[in-house]
Amino acid sequence: MMSQPLLQQERLAKIMLACAACYALFGMHLYLPHLFGIGLQLPFNVAGWFFIGLMTAVGLWHWHRRRLLTSRFWLGLLAASGLLWLPFFYLHNNSVAGHALPRMLGLTGGLLFYLALQQCRFNARGRRYLLYCLLLAVSVEILLGMVQFFLLEPGNWFGYNTEVRSPYGIFQHRNVMASFVVTGMVLAVYLWLNEAKSPWRPFLLKSAWFAAVLGAGAVLVVLLQSRAGQLGLLLGLGLMLPLVWQTLIKTRSKRLLASLTLIPLGILAGVFGLEAFEMSKRSLNIYTQADGRFDIYAHGLRMWLDKPWFGHGYGGFESAFYQTYAQWREQNGADALFTEMGHPHNEFLFWAIEGGLVPLLGLVLITVLVLRLLHRVPFAQALAWVGILTPIFIHSQTEFPFYHSLPHWVMVLVLIFVIDAEYGQRRLLAAPPAWSRWPVRAWSLGLMLFMATGLYAGQQLTRYAQHEGRGEAELKAVVNPLIWYDRVAFYRHHWQLKKALLVRDGEQLLDYAGWARRFLTHTPRAGIYYNAYLALTAARASEQAEQLLAEARRLYPNVQLLRPSSIKRALERLEQVTPEMSPAELNDFIPLYDNLRPAIGGAY
Repeated sequence: MMSQPLLQQERLAKIMLACAACYALFGMHLYLPHLFGIGLQLPFNVAGWFFIGLMTAVGLWHWHRRRLLTSRFWLGLLAASGLLWLPFFYLHNNSVAGHALPRMLGLTGGLLFYLALQQCRFNARGRRYLLYCLLLAVSVEILLGMVQFFLLEPGNWFGYNTEVRSPYGIFQHRNVMASFVVTGMVLAVYLWLNEAKSPWRPFLLKSAWFAAVLGAGAVLVVLLQSRAGQLGLLLGLGLMLPLVWQTLIKTRSKRLLASLTLIPLGILAGVFGLEAFEMSKRSLNIYTQADGRFDIYAHGLRMWLDKPWFGHGYGGFESAFYQTYAQWREQNGADALFTEMGHPHNEFLFWAIEGGLVPLLGLVLITVLVLRLLHRVPFAQALAWVGILTPIFIHSQTEFPFYHSLPHWVMVLVLIFVIDAEYGQRRLLAAPPAWSRWPVRAWSLGLMLFMATGLYAGQQLTRYAQHEGRGEAELKAVVNPLIWYDRVAFYRHHWQLKKALLVRDGEQLLDYAGWARRFLTHTPRAGIYYNAYLALTAARASEQAEQLLAEARRLYPNVQLLRPSSIKRALERLEQVTPEMSPAELNDFIPLYDNLRPAIGGAY
């Protein structure tokens, strides 16, 4: 008869699996109208963090009642995360470190979620069900991608562009969709190779499921035209080959061989789809061109070498990037780069630029810990696991999937947890003190509340931005402005600017220019420079206005909004403004910059 603690652990694991299944089936694929962007600007990420908070609460609710189960790997991960956190507290260059807080809390939330999984003490069957949940999530995305490409019509509820016809699933971007689908394809091969053949009927159903993921996924990989996804698939399947060969030697499974041929068949079907449907096709030159990344990487490396020890400060990458690139461009006569460059398209480089050597050592330590964990796995199995992790790793070195998509972060955490639970070295720590349950519960419940209100706030702000007759009262009614802090601050001060321009209130105009200056230290936008220039000009601060305009043109020499013809037209319109105009009429008459673009990056 099973003891009471074991029954509790089994019940806890079942609840966690139910939550994971709900997230994989529904929460991960939530679509609501939004203003685009990355991270919490996308509703499916907000919903995902709600589920992470729920699962963390489930796993850690009673953690103080028994000894804490963890692993040597998690303790090492905790130490590495400490290295990533350390530069956040540097005093000499962290004036805008608060803008790095969301990613630091995302890192901490991932650690607690991993610890919550460990407290459930999944057996081998439970761990396999977790992998099924991941594959289920990929399957839903594949289905959504196929519906987008083949079925959706113009003017669809999803906002999907049928002219471009890139089946991006819920992710809003081809490369993010591709790396997620490719990871699922490699995982499907792994699960198939390790699937028990009895009882026979469930094995056939699962085999059909795995085959469908391989065939349909291959179609999407071609249709998405993603270099990162295609390279990830090639390397992932290549690393899986030793395990495939071992399995074929043992079982001589013709069905497996036949199913693997679905991948090239799916690729052929995807090529046919490219030719048969009207869609945006990328040139074959994409396979020989760096798409601007070489310039980004080269300058990112220069930035790190310029300040290798302490970096340019957390949260300050975008501003530092344009300031240093403008200086380098003037010295070397280089061309201008993209605007809204919020990430150097390489995760290691990003942390090194902002934090210097310490966070770079933290990332290296995490990599070493994962490799050391895989060292304990039989060689063919270890290569297979590396193959599963490879697509997302490659994507993180060429773009920034973890900031765009929470499902990628969850995918990596669950995959490494399964490896750790099966092959890692377990550690039993002393039971935490009773008082510690309150901070942990507050984190989990607070996270759920923050995301629930944030989801509603996102809809309020979307309606505000899309409504022609929007008013300031609607902006003040946003229930959780913190989740869209920069956007809400931008809209609030934009109202201040419009009202001050109408009545020529010099004090309010100078106040707006001061806010714009502070905002530009962490989020430099050509449009905000433009608005601030008009505010200073209207306030008769001509010298400051010209200095600001010169700085803007130095950073963004190719932006149309800052060219003499645009500035001259705006100043002429500014002289014609009358107090009888409404704020909306003023906004269109000059016009003002009224849409804060997210820092996605031109090469992304």
